[in-house]
Amino acid sequence: MNGRHNHRVGDLRPSQILFTFGVGASIDLPNLAVMVLGLDLWPITHCREIPEARLLAAVRSQLGPQVRRLLEPPRPPKEPKSPLDPEAGIGMPVRMFPRWLRCPQCELMAPIESGLFELKPNPYRPDMTRWVHASCPKNPGRTGQTAVPVRFIVACRNGHLDDFPWIEFVHGGPTSC
Repeated sequence: MNGRHNHRVGDLRPSQILFTFGVGASIDLPNLAVMVLGLDLWPITHCREIPEARLLAAVRSQLGPQVRRLLEPPRPPKEPKSPLDPEAGIGMPVRMFPRWLRCPQCELMAPIESGLFELKPNPYRPDMTRWVHASCPKNPGRTGQTAVPVRFIVACRNGHLDDFPWIEFVHGGPTSC
């Protein structure tokens, strides 16, 4: 062991996935915020089975006989040769959340779907992937100001999460604005 860590951005240890950053968890990456999607969306063809009969029995005793097997989180079968290799993207599925962004230069706040922000992926340096406000009036002629996620969200009593309803809040209720 040479003391260096060779993890991709967003890599999590199995214990982190099990306890802290599993399904429904919000994860802060260097320039993005994401939420881990449900198990029904995980690519199980890339999940290895955990061959531990006693562990499976213990899980079945708590959750019931419908648990057929235990699987590891998805990962590529081998280390990708290049960041452009399709297998480089295999892992836990996530979505951007929250979906509202703010430009720290001009204070513009809008949802990703507005088209006002542009995703700048960097396959060779995933830690540099970011959303930018390319047309920021306070940052003309540059590559764009890095946008940051707006951290206000709402939750119902059943635990469902959503972005804060900014448009309805500003207008005092439903609006066609």
